[in-house]
Amino acid sequence: MTRRRIFFATDIHGSDVCFRKFINAGRFYKADVLIFGGDLTGKTLTPIIEGPKETFTCKFLGESITVKGEKELDNLKRKIRSVGSYVYTTDSSEFEELSRNQEKTDELFNSLIEDSVREWLEFAEKRLKNTGIKCYICPGNDDNFCIDPIINESECVVNPDGKIVNVFDDVEMISLGHSNITPWSCPRDITEEELSRKINDLVANVENLEKSIFTIHVPPYNTGIDSAPELDENLRPKLEPGGEVKMMPAGSTAVREAILKFQPLLGLHGHIHESKGFFKLGQTLCVNPGSEYQEGILKGFLMEFSNGKIRDFILTTG
Repeated sequence: MTRRRIFFATDIHGSDVCFRKFINAGRFYKADVLIFGGDLTGKTLTPIIEGPKETFTCKFLGESITVKGEKELDNLKRKIRSVGSYVYTTDSSEFEELSRNQEKTDELFNSLIEDSVREWLEFAEKRLKNTGIKCYICPGNDDNFCIDPIINESECVVNPDGKIVNVFDDVEMISLGHSNITPWSCPRDITEEELSRKINDLVANVENLEKSIFTIHVPPYNTGIDSAPELDENLRPKLEPGGEVKMMPAGSTAVREAILKFQPLLGLHGHIHESKGFFKLGQTLCVNPGSEYQEGILKGFLMEFSNGKIRDFILTTG
């Protein structure tokens, strides 16, 4: 009886340390396949302003920080990258110009994203070469489309977004990085109707749904693994009378309907960082490993697969 392992993680949002942990998880967990479920890239840019006498200043996590010398600067850069923010070293004059020019700032931000993804893929290729470990990295709704051509060029990492791939000879996987509409108007937000159409178009070409995997960034609606803070008109969390954050389901009705209709073996999801867990929809195990990328912690899901069935699984933290 052949047993095969899959390791799944998602939503690292630019964290350098979490990406390296994801790639290294293949050997650590003796996984045959690595799957990343979306939101690969970061959301923020942290300028570091060079001053006199090799001093460098920035605002990071609400705190003003000043370091001196190249060694302290390198340590600061690593700290910033570990929580998913991109670093740009500049002077006060260029910083002022960037502050006034949003278009130029956006161009710089996308350039840093592209450079980071290229660097990560080089790391992945070095670590995975000659290991036999398959690696799939799907973008998520937060990810700019500029990263897709870069992933597509990789010799060892596959971008499965909008495709059917054979994870194993007898196990097909469909993947979608899109989400239903969010309050933040992300690059890959689409309507429930569009999401349903994309899923149906993919499923039409799946040969064996009972053994298939649906890697869809947004989780199915009202399953507990899609529970997110309810927001007011200013996008601030609403509070319960006792002061606790008010939660609500934020998943996709289209994803829920598709899973109930087609009953794949496994649903791999992310998107909602706070909702680590798993839920059974009919015969389908749906999983969201959650995310703590800002702490440099990689949340994951490790499963063992044999003879068309999930033999064992565990949610991991590392």
